[in-house]
Amino acid sequence: MRLFAKKQRAVLGQSPIGAFWSWWRADGHRLDPSRVSTATDELNRLVTSIHPDLTWHFGPGSGSQHRLTVSAGGIAEVRPAAERWLRAAPAPNDTWEFRSSQERDPNALGTVLGFGDSQLDLSRTTFDIETDEQAMRVHLRVHHPEFATMPEPARMQVSYMLLDWLLGEDDVERWVGEIKAWPEALDPARRADEVVAAVDQLVAARDDDQWKLAEFEDRDGFPGTAVFQRGVRWIDFPTLDRHQVISAVYPARENGFPADGAVFDSLRSLEDELASIIGARGRLVASETHRGVRTFHYYTDGEDQNVDAAIAEWAARTSVVDVQAEPDPAWSQVRRFTG
Repeated sequence: MRLFAKKQRAVLGQSPIGAFWSWWRADGHRLDPSRVSTATDELNRLVTSIHPDLTWHFGPGSGSQHRLTVSAGGIAEVRPAAERWLRAAPAPNDTWEFRSSQERDPNALGTVLGFGDSQLDLSRTTFDIETDEQAMRVHLRVHHPEFATMPEPARMQVSYMLLDWLLGEDDVERWVGEIKAWPEALDPARRADEVVAAVDQLVAARDDDQWKLAEFEDRDGFPGTAVFQRGVRWIDFPTLDRHQVISAVYPARENGFPADGAVFDSLRSLEDELASIIGARGRLVASETHRGVRTFHYYTDGEDQNVDAAIAEWAARTSVVDVQAEPDPAWSQVRRFTG
């Protein structure tokens, strides 16, 4: 009886993700993706218990017979749950592999999509493409002949679906800016492969080791500088969903910049300390120097209480530092830097 009780407590204490993978290893891996069964009902229940907005679907694998994708459907607040689900997954085998988002399907636009009362031959889809190199985004107008008779919400739903298939869900988030579902024919009309090429050019242009310096003035005319990585996106670090705003006051000249070289050196030492404390548990996205304050914008894992404690302990030892933290899974507070 004691052994049974201990085992039962362990199961009850499992996280929803742990419960899913325990079920998968015991039973779920035997389900048949070609038919609905009690096993798919249980899969749905367990996925929903992780987060009610997660979706899932089966498909052919690239190295396995089948693929199970559990996706946030482009919702930033949900994506950390999908990523944590994937990180706990077993290694792929001959039968199953796993993904946390819809991947590119080069053949997707050669199919017919049944949508409501319409049958859309996706090969007739055309695009208008505008590349914003500064923001590292591609803005798109999407046209299909059937759009002329479809309401705007339906046109947008189809546009998002086919772009997720064409580019992959993550690359739509990384590289696509404004999307318009266009009911009129486009001139010139660009092909799907040209959309892929435009996105791939941005991928090739991004340098993950390159930091940019920008100068600005506030409304009172005080100058400031910002250092940031152009093109870094939240989707590249989906579990870093907590915005840490760490501010250090320094002796400043009349224009608000550091008073002398010694102040610059002390700020650099402070930045090095912070990087050492956070390490691989977070990501520095940008820093600002303005009106006697150096502000660091870090993102950390909202479920990592240790990193919060480490930052707080360090800040308590450093009288010039203030720390404010809040959830921001879409990195909306640093969009002016990342594009």
